[in-house]
Formats: sequence, structure tokens, C-alpha cells
Amino acid sequence: MTRRRVLLDVDTGVDDALALMLALGSPELEVVGITTVSGNVPLARTTANTLIVLDILGTPAIPVVAGAAAPLARDLITAAEVFGTDGLGDVTAGYPAASRQAAEGAVDFMLDMVRRFPGELTLVATGPLTNVATAIRRDGETMRRLQALTVMGGAIRVPGNVGSATEFNFGVDPEAAAIVLGAGLPLTLVPLDVTRQVVLCREEVEGAQGAGRLQAFIREITAVTMEFHRRHEGIDGMTLDDPLAVGVVLDPSLVEVEAMAVAVERRGELTAGMAVADLRRRSRTKPPTAMVCMRVEAGRFLDLFRRRVLA
Repeated sequence: MTRRRVLLDVDTGVDDALALMLALGSPELEVVGITTVSGNVPLARTTANTLIVLDILGTPAIPVVAGAAAPLARDLITAAEVFGTDGLGDVTAGYPAASRQAAEGAVDFMLDMVRRFPGELTLVATGPLTNVATAIRRDGETMRRLQALTVMGGAIRVPGNVGSATEFNFGVDPEAAAIVLGAGLPLTLVPLDVTRQVVLCREEVEGAQGAGRLQAFIREITAVTMEFHRRHEGIDGMTLDDPLAVGVVLDPSLVEVEAMAVAVERRGELTAGMAVADLRRRSRTKPPTAMVCMRVEAGRFLDLFRRRVLA
């Protein structure tokens, strides 16, 4: 089996942790490295969380490289109320410190990986797009040699999750999202339109067949997030936003996509970070900026996630 080479760009909170577990538990993928960015929690914490997850999974040899500590042009906002102050459900104090430290220089590493595997590397970005945008600014020609870029971000026909129209990753760094959407890369966008349809129920996590260290870790880190969703969304579980982005790379047939011209609002007082898709009939002659996932076979993805992560 030919494995697909992937580079993961993450802001590791609970959902990124689950995405890492899915990617590293899938034999179809070869994870050549992981870059970190500030987002769900500040950079030092997202990086430490990534290393802890790798230790739990027993895969410490994968390169981890820290990147941007702040958005391109504004102050950082985080999601501690969703994922806990440490990003992993406030449980990391009960686990050993990571067995190693991360390197620095995520953008250089990202560009080096694209040069090493031209036309072969898929970049999966599940956090704010600061690292990706900086790499495009630094060397857009190299970034256009990606085989594919899959981004979890945006909300097209559904409400946002940090504002009425804004999804978190785009809302943290609208300037970066605008650069990435306008760069002409082979981009697949995985927005809230599909991720909200994929819900991991509390009872599935609590009743996972596996009784090992990983399953206990998953139960612990997801508790705070599931309680947040119960209080604010009326969901007895949590949406698998970032894992679905990995799922789309694993099996593109899980989703139906539409080619769209999508831009990102940067200046609106109420809409900064909003993904604006031109849905007018006459706009179909405009060149698309992304293939946007609009429908998902949620049950089939959840079956895949259960087998690869919860079993």
C-alpha cells in the first residue's frame, strides 16, 4: 500500500488531539511532521499538548516544530472555555511531562518538507492559519508544490461558533485565512457545515471497548468539552471538527464538495473572520478558490473514527 505523506499543522486542544490520534492510527498516512500554532491555547501549551499526545500514542520520533505564537495582525483569542485552560480538559497536570522538547521554526520546516516531497505532500491545517500564511508569504512558489491543502475552517451556510457568522480558526487570524484562501493552492475546505453533523456521543467515549491508557486519556480530556457542548449546544457529546479534516484526506468519498469562490472578511466589527462564499448564480464563472465540503456521510466517518481511535 502506498502511504500518503501528510504534514499536520495544529493548535492542539481536545479536537486536534483526536485528529492526531486518527492520523497516526491510520496506515494509509505517513505523518512526516507536526507543526504547532497558537489558537485553542497559547503556543507553548499547544506544543506541549502535541508532545504529550505523541507520548501517549508511543510515537515520539515524529518531528514536532513550534510556529507562530500570535496572529499576523491582532491579539490572540483562545478557546479555554471549550477545551480547558490547558487545552486538554485540565488533566495534563496528572500526566508526566513530555519526553522531549519541540524544535522551533515551523515555517522553515513546512517549506523544507514541501521541497523534500514536491507534488507528494498533503498539508492538513486544523488550527488558525498563521503558519501556513507566513509560509505562503515567504515562498509562495514552494507552497504551490503541495499536492493538497486541507483546512478545517469557515462557516458557509451555517452560523459561526465564535460569533454569529465566524468560525474559530478563521476568527483567530482573519488576515492569515484571507492569504491562504487567495493563494491559489489546491485547497479543500472543511467548514462547520459538515463538522457540525459529526457528533461523538458521550456514551460512546464512556463505553469504549478498549480499557487501555489511550481510552482512559480520551475519556478524561473530552469531559470538559462535552460539558460545554451540553450546556451551550444541547449536544450530549462533541463535534469532531478537526478529526473530520483528517477523515477527508483518508477517504474523500466521505464528503460531497462544491467549487466555490470564498474570501475572508478582515475588517468587519461583527464579521471579522467570516468566510464569504459568492453563491450567486452568475458567480459560477468566477474562478473557485476552494473545494468546499458541503455534505458528509456522518455515520460512515464515525464508524471509521471508532475503529481507528476508540477501539
